[in-house]
Amino acid sequence: MNNRLDEMIMHGCAAAPAEPCIWWRGAWWSRGAFHEMITECEENLVKCGFSAGQRLALVMPNSPILLASCVAVWRLGGTVVPVNPQLKYPSVPEYLKSVDVFGAIVSKEATGVVDALRESGIPAEGADLGDAVPIIEGITGIPDPDSSIAALFHTSGAGGVVKAVPITHDNIVTLLESIMKVISDMNEDDVILNAIPNYHSLGFVVGGIMPLASGIQQVLLPSFMPPKNTLAAIRSAGVTIIPAVPIMLSILLGRGKDIIPMSKIKLVFCGGGALIPGIAERAREVFGVRPLSGYGLTEASSVLAVTPSEGEIRPGTSGRILPCFDARVVDSDGNLLPFDTDGRLWIRGKALAKGYYRAPDISSERFRDDWFDTQDIVRLDEAGYITIVSTTVDTIMAEGMPVYTGEIEAVLCSHPQIAKAAVIGVPRKNKGEYPRAYIVLEEGATLRPSDIIKYGRSKLPNYKAPRSAKILPELPADSLGKVLKHELRNL
Repeated sequence: MNNRLDEMIMHGCAAAPAEPCIWWRGAWWSRGAFHEMITECEENLVKCGFSAGQRLALVMPNSPILLASCVAVWRLGGTVVPVNPQLKYPSVPEYLKSVDVFGAIVSKEATGVVDALRESGIPAEGADLGDAVPIIEGITGIPDPDSSIAALFHTSGAGGVVKAVPITHDNIVTLLESIMKVISDMNEDDVILNAIPNYHSLGFVVGGIMPLASGIQQVLLPSFMPPKNTLAAIRSAGVTIIPAVPIMLSILLGRGKDIIPMSKIKLVFCGGGALIPGIAERAREVFGVRPLSGYGLTEASSVLAVTPSEGEIRPGTSGRILPCFDARVVDSDGNLLPFDTDGRLWIRGKALAKGYYRAPDISSERFRDDWFDTQDIVRLDEAGYITIVSTTVDTIMAEGMPVYTGEIEAVLCSHPQIAKAAVIGVPRKNKGEYPRAYIVLEEGATLRPSDIIKYGRSKLPNYKAPRSAKILPELPADSLGKVLKHELRNL
């Protein structure tokens, strides 16, 4: 494989211009048509003054303009910054300023976002999802010294510290080579569903870029809601491979007896959290295959482990570590632990980011000597299968949206009577999860659980606000002070 994603994608478009590439709103786009859109995006960006080393924010759902803009930006030596168009919390402008964006292209369907960004000093223009990038009067920021960074992904860790993860072309190409090697059943005759949000690294890399770079057709949906539209698209476009997250599968398969079993599906991958009980069996009934579990991190370019095939499923595990990564499990003193022992996971490999964007101090806390401290507590067996015991950077899938618990915890701890906070996701029938908060109060505090819930709702969007709260004398933690969230689930 070439180590530049734009060159791989453009070569594929030019080599077979008449072949179908993207299914969008009921019709197939040819590779030639997608090539033309990329070219138009590139020409408009040149007119805007966008140049090598700059960063362009893409605040939009999955769409042709998002994918074409990525390729156009890469051809000019720039970097894309995918952003959730539904984010409402005030840190978004600060985040975009921290990564020094040239400007933001925003879906016209995201009402009010353009004005909000402009008011904060970030140039922004609205765009139709099926059209090319509009002209924007951007701000030339400090250029990156090389053009290797393909995308910056927003992530948040313990304490709610917002960071940007720089993923390079070489990171993604290495990861795709590894995935294609392990999942030997995938080929150019397949049709992949791209419905996981592409502002998330998993959706971006596996749903959007992998099919473009490997010549696989993709069914591009701005959202998997409403589920009946997604199921109709899967049938009419002949989808054979479904990457998903647990809430997505739960919603798609929770439509009762009106779902007609599908015969063309040959692979269903599920990452981003544990499967809701019963969903694997339901997927087998409807799709004819059991979901293959996976595990990933933004810092690992999205995917770290995957189950290779249905015949290699090991119940309770989250797949096998991909060959492009090395993994080790250590104790609190950094000593290597034997297989099948709970410990902290460290990883290294060519698909791993080198650090956080323009944040050397934060990077030094997690990246050391080419290794990355995931801070996740796991078990690893001799075959490389991984079992997740507890995660530090917990992600809740609330109403179909990924929510970082660290962000909620930081907001709750801003209350003067709250000393500590830990948030976990609690399953909701057919609706993913909702946030539950565990709180340690300051001495003499008089807060009640209802006060905590009210405070969360006043500071956070509804889907992020805790729906229940429990006050504890102390949070369970290990010798390093890491909160043991798996123990909270038993309280």
